[in-house]
Amino acid sequence: MKPIYINHEHETIVQCYLDTIFDSVREVVIEDDRYNDFVDIANVIIDYHNQYSGHQDIGNFHDFLMIIPINFSTMVSGFFCGYENKSNGTTVKIHRHLLSEFGIKVSKDLSKLKPINDN
Repeated sequence: MKPIYINHEHETIVQCYLDTIFDSVREVVIEDDRYNDFVDIANVIIDYHNQYSGHQDIGNFHDFLMIIPINFSTMVSGFFCGYENKSNGTTVKIHRHLLSEFGIKVSKDLSKLKPINDN
């Protein structure tokens, strides 16, 4: 599922973030069914983001921008906590930490966007 974007800058920031997350999870998760579970949950978040886009105004514009980074960051952390075991613990912790830091950067970058639609 593809998110709705407000402009090209929004698309670039979010798409880079999502690509990084999916690549990282795919690198760590061996089982296709577990990865597919992750994708299913991701699609629920993107669907929520897309539905919320129809209710934008100045008051909730920031909320709309933060749906993906906040919810994905929480989902990735929880998913990796549940996936972590003795044999993959170090790898999972590294990925979880790096994605968490990237999520913070993405949130900061998105908070600088203005409510102007250039599409």
